[in-house]
Amino acid sequence: MSTFDPQQLQTEFSRTLLQAASDAQQLLTTLQEEHQHLKDNNLEAFQHLQTRKQHDVQTIQLFEALRGQFCARLEIDAEAPDFSQHLNSENQAVWQHLIGTLKQCDELHRTSDIYMRQRLDSISKALDVLQLNKPSTATNLYNKLGNSFTASQGRSLSKA
Repeated sequence: MSTFDPQQLQTEFSRTLLQAASDAQQLLTTLQEEHQHLKDNNLEAFQHLQTRKQHDVQTIQLFEALRGQFCARLEIDAEAPDFSQHLNSENQAVWQHLIGTLKQCDELHRTSDIYMRQRLDSISKALDVLQLNKPSTATNLYNKLGNSFTASQGRSLSKA
């Protein structure tokens, strides 16, 4: 069984934590670019960012694995909400910055996801309207109850 120096582990973890903070900042930058490309409808640039985003996410996942090893060696519960108490004051500040950056990443990712879903929904609705105007779908204007398919969208004129 090998012995370890807790101070040496803290030093090694400190380097890993600084790298993770840098990686998280890179992920945030990538997500900001991705969101801008979505808004600008620049799908080619958006697509090119996916490889970089995947790499950025993988580096954060690697850090999490290394953090798990650090916790195991010091017999710390990696899932504990007060993980930062096991770090020195300098690392606590870096940890809080990392957590804040990852929260920003999560929020931006969710915002982009919602935006993308809304765009896809709009495109799907536009395609539905176009398909209703095709001669082959002219008989599919009404559902089984005799209501038009588009009547379910919004209020009818008589109720307006």
